Amino acid sequence: MATLTTVFLNGCGGGEEINVDPPPPVVDYSKHKALVIGVDGMQYEKLQEAIAAGQAPNLARFHLAKTYGGGIVGSVTEQVTSSGASWTTILTGVWANRHKVTSNDDKFRNQADSVFKLIKDADARRRTASIVSWNTINNNFARDIDLKYISHAEKCSEDDQCVADKVSGLLRFGDFDFVFAHFDDVDNIGHSVGFVPAYQAAIQSTDARIGQMLAALQRRQQEHPDEDWLIMVTPDHGRSVPGGFGHGSQTLSEKTTFIAINKEANAQFSSPFKDPVDTGFNGLYGNATQADIVPTVLTHLGVKPDAAGYRIDGVPLLGQPSVRQLTAKADGEARSVTLQWRNSGQPSGKLLTIYRDGKQIAQLDDAATIYVDQGLEIQDGISEFNYSVVLDQVPAAYLARINVDKPAPVNP
Repeated sequence: MATLTTVFLNGCGGGEEINVDPPPPVVDYSKHKALVIGVDGMQYEKLQEAIAAGQAPNLARFHLAKTYGGGIVGSVTEQVTSSGASWTTILTGVWANRHKVTSNDDKFRNQADSVFKLIKDADARRRTASIVSWNTINNNFARDIDLKYISHAEKCSEDDQCVADKVSGLLRFGDFDFVFAHFDDVDNIGHSVGFVPAYQAAIQSTDARIGQMLAALQRRQQEHPDEDWLIMVTPDHGRSVPGGFGHGSQTLSEKTTFIAINKEANAQFSSPFKDPVDTGFNGLYGNATQADIVPTVLTHLGVKPDAAGYRIDGVPLLGQPSVRQLTAKADGEARSVTLQWRNSGQPSGKLLTIYRDGKQIAQLDDAATIYVDQGLEIQDGISEFNYSVVLDQVPAAYLARINVDKPAPVNP
């Protein structure tokens, strides 16, 4: 229950006592910082085994939850469970239909606003870094490096200790607001020998390197006790079973990922839906997604979203979540798009606002879970519409695609 402040107003009729909620505390977001650690190809279930065996004491300190990658099969968000597409999703908050990185090829360049750009656009004084073992990640974000959205970028060329050492130095002595660190040993071992003791040993050594970085951050915070660090750890994909050698396909094990976070998270993280909108893969879609990492970072850093023009597919894991599991089904014949979503809590009579391509098209009671956008004025062929559904100033977005078939020619 909120604490009430008593305010005394003096009017013609004497004193009147009114109870009002106090203003929210002022947060100095300049002291909020974030570290995202990528652990390439680390299987969720194998990490759980390592934690149970005492082989991952550093990751055991985090809140851990199952998540998914690869988008939703059969929808516009579906993408391969490979590293190029997945790391780009993790660093943009959108699926490949927006970011356009569809494989591990070095030639691909991210086409969506990255977390680095969004942070710098909000405050040009903020500094960002990306230190990666798999060089292709920084190649995919070459434009961000060229335009200085990434203030400091280094490629460690498959040397995970290089990543740990460089990131530890940045955390200890640098002045960065967002740092991305990427480790690759677990994935490389998986490709080489699969789920064998060497794979568990790679998890253990990666955990030790994470511990090295956390120790550097702890020493930093002794000198900067006013800083508030968000730390998240995630893989890009799972692995094929039973062997654990490969990935890239749409199977339950390859789609299963995880997020580890050092803060208390909201229902999107901690309370997965047992009856999700899409029930495929044993209900996996009821969990949070790898697209949720960017909006979580932005929320922690105090970056306010453009609700009307919001183009991030994920939702934040901190604070009040927006609507969850936003999806869209297009009907080319009817020229309509049906939006569907789930609510996090009980309806409270608040207004839920829907935008299409930045323009408000509807306001609904927050008990609503469906909206049909009818009578769209579109040409024959394929059209795309960006929808944003906003509740309590927190948006969720979906890029819908609608195909209107051209009329068949009439033979004379």
